[in-house]
This record gives sequence, C-alpha cells and structure tokens, in this order.
Amino acid sequence: MNNLRDNVQVRIYKDIKGASFPVVVRNGFLPCCLYLNTYLNDNHNSPLSKTRSRSSKQSLSFYTRKKYAYELKFLYCFFMENGIDLVERVARGSFLSIEEIDDYIRACKFYVDTEDDNKDSTLVSLTDKRIRDAIHATSNSQPEVSAHTFNQRLNRLKAYIEFLYVCHHYDRADTEQQISTDAQFNKFKLYISSVISNSRKDNTVVKDPFEPAISADKFFDLLEIIQVRSSDNPFKSSKLRNQIIAQILIDTGVRVGAVLKLKVSDLVDDWGNPRFRLTRTPNDPTDTRHLPAANKTKALSVSISRDLMKLIKLYIETVRQSTSNSHEHDFVFISEKGKTIGKPMSYNAIHKVIKTFGESVGIALHPHLLRHKWNELFEDKAREKGFSADKIEDLRKYAMGWVEDSKMASVYNEFQLAVTVAEISSKNQSQSVPNLKGDQ
Repeated sequence: MNNLRDNVQVRIYKDIKGASFPVVVRNGFLPCCLYLNTYLNDNHNSPLSKTRSRSSKQSLSFYTRKKYAYELKFLYCFFMENGIDLVERVARGSFLSIEEIDDYIRACKFYVDTEDDNKDSTLVSLTDKRIRDAIHATSNSQPEVSAHTFNQRLNRLKAYIEFLYVCHHYDRADTEQQISTDAQFNKFKLYISSVISNSRKDNTVVKDPFEPAISADKFFDLLEIIQVRSSDNPFKSSKLRNQIIAQILIDTGVRVGAVLKLKVSDLVDDWGNPRFRLTRTPNDPTDTRHLPAANKTKALSVSISRDLMKLIKLYIETVRQSTSNSHEHDFVFISEKGKTIGKPMSYNAIHKVIKTFGESVGIALHPHLLRHKWNELFEDKAREKGFSADKIEDLRKYAMGWVEDSKMASVYNEFQLAVTVAEISSKNQSQSVPNLKGDQ
C-alpha cells in the first residue's frame, strides 16, 4: 500500500494540438485506472441527468478537470488502500455499504490533498486507525477542510459511481439481476445525495464580516514596499516587473490568470484611456507553459492609469527587450533568470512574488486577496460618487467580467453590507437606549 500512495500522482500532458490535460497516474506515467481517466477527460454529461444547461454540454476547462483530477486521486487512493476496487464493485452491482460511505465521508472531512504544480502532494494513509486519530487531532488543533472542498469530494464520488453504472448497467434489459443492481444503485445515490444536501447547510467556517481583506495600515505599507525605489522592497532583482504585477492586481482586481495571459498585443496605449484587452483563448497554441494561463471571466477591456501604462511600456522596451528567448512569444511578463529565462512567467512565480511582498508587511498575502481588496475600494469609491446599489452591482459585474446572473457580487460585498447594517443598528440603539449621563 505504501507504493500506492507514494506513486499515485496527477500529471499534466499536452495533446498533438498543444492542449493540456490531466491524468491520474501510477509509477510516474501509467494511468492508474482507465475508467477513472476516461471519466476525468471525456465524460461529464450523464444520460441520467434530468436537467442539463447548455454550458454543461460544453467541454470542461483545463483547470476544472485539473481540480477533478485531485479529487479523483483522493477517492481512488482511499478506496484502493481499503481494499475496494470501485470498478469491480459497480460492475458486479454491489456498490458501497453505508459503513464504507461513512468512512469515506470522515476521510473527506479531515484530510487535505493539496495541489502543487511542481511536486505532487503526498496522500496520508487512510486506515481506520488513522481516521480516528485524525478526527481526534483535528478537533483539537486543526480546522476541517472547507465546506466546498468537502462537498466537491462527495460530489466527485457520486458522479464517478454514476459514470461506472452507465458504463456497465445503463439501459440494459430488465432481469432479476438488473433490477437488483438498479435498486442498489438508487440506494447509494439516495444516501450520498442526502449527505451532500445536509452538509451544504453545515458550513462551520465563521468569518468576521467586519474584517477587511487587508487592514488599512498594512495596505498602505504594501503600496509603499512594492515600489522599485522603496528601501524596504524585498527583492534584489526583477523589481520593476514585480512592482507592475502587484500594481495591476491592486489597481484592476483581475485574476492571476489574466496577468499571466497578458500579451504585448493586448495593450492599448491610448493617451485618454490606456487599457488592456482581457481575452479568452483556451488552448492557446502559443502558450507553452506546463500550466497554461487561463482567464475564467468574460473577455473585456480593463482600464489602467497612465502611470501604470508607462511602467509596462518601460519594462517591455528595456528588461523584456534585452532578455534572451523573450522574442519567441508575445506574453508580457517573463522569467528573468535561471533555466526558464525569457519564457512566460508561471503561476508559481507570481504567487511567490505576492507572498514575498506580503511577508515584508507581515501578512499572509495571495493574489486573490488583492481582488477582494479591490472590491472593497471599488465599493467605497462608487458610494462616494452616489451610485445606487443596483448600479454598483452592474458596474462591479462588468469590471470583474462576471456573467449577468453571477452571485459573486454578494460575496465581495459582504464587508460593506455588514458595515451598513451596523450603522443602522447603531442609530436605532442611540434612539432607544436610555441616557446614562444622569439627565432626568
């Protein structure tokens, strides 16, 4: 079993068209299970689904499949280490017992299998004793995985078992065996669906809505130390590039994928309205990175300041222009040293840049936190200009590239909503609480 958990990994490959796809492998390159990898890269629209939107019929994005790959790796290792071959179980129509499902549920709740772009994470042995020990330990020292992660792992098991059922039993003529198999399958679905439904109502993660994404003093410190001229700038080299990357994330609220995807040809150096085009080009043949850049939002135009455009142009015409290998592609931000010099920057590289800036001001900083901070500042500015709540939400959706029915605005707006409620409550209290200064 040690060989199993040591050797099961997620690997990224490219097809003949240059499109990246994930595979869960054993021993470095052999697919761990043909059924599992077929489901991962090819089958997500089950004929058993009663409602399917147009978007669900489209191919999943690479990053969605990559997330699925880690979820499938988790469940594959868990069941194989417990002597359960899911393919064989479903093929003979016996599926999983309630006890076996409960064991998996406990494992999902307390074990984290994180992604790592360079080195695959190690999966902890999930024996019964380890599960009991983990429950005890985590209840005293570690938080559970997020409700989202927990639900995703359960959903992946449900969907994969359904896929296996379709492969082996769907649309077969009724026989006593088939009727028994269908009954067992329906029992499995009913039980796992009830767990998933109930778990959605039980998110134990509590976040103080009054806490801003980044406190004001730390944010001002951050704005200072990212500057090339700052004596507290933590970098000895690549200062101009790193300042521009941080400035784009702070000023525009775009995702890391948008920064990585930015090309010289996307820049619009319009004196009155400098901006860059945020494009959606999945499977870009010019992107040779192991993990290609991806823009999750709609294509749009992103306005930036004249000063920021000047810095970007300066970087392109000096650092980028003089770096070897940079002429081979059109991406703006490049690696400036090492074996990948001149190549497009990676996700890991940008995350390390932002993390280092955060450490310099004493906070745990990651790029998406800057996206949250941008939304807080955007809300403040929009309110100052007198925009209505509906108008602010429409503007935010456009700036973020969200679709019309997106609910993300309410997530980013939680801080301002809490402040508004507090202001109203405070006024009500001031009118209802007795005067305690001794006045009659």
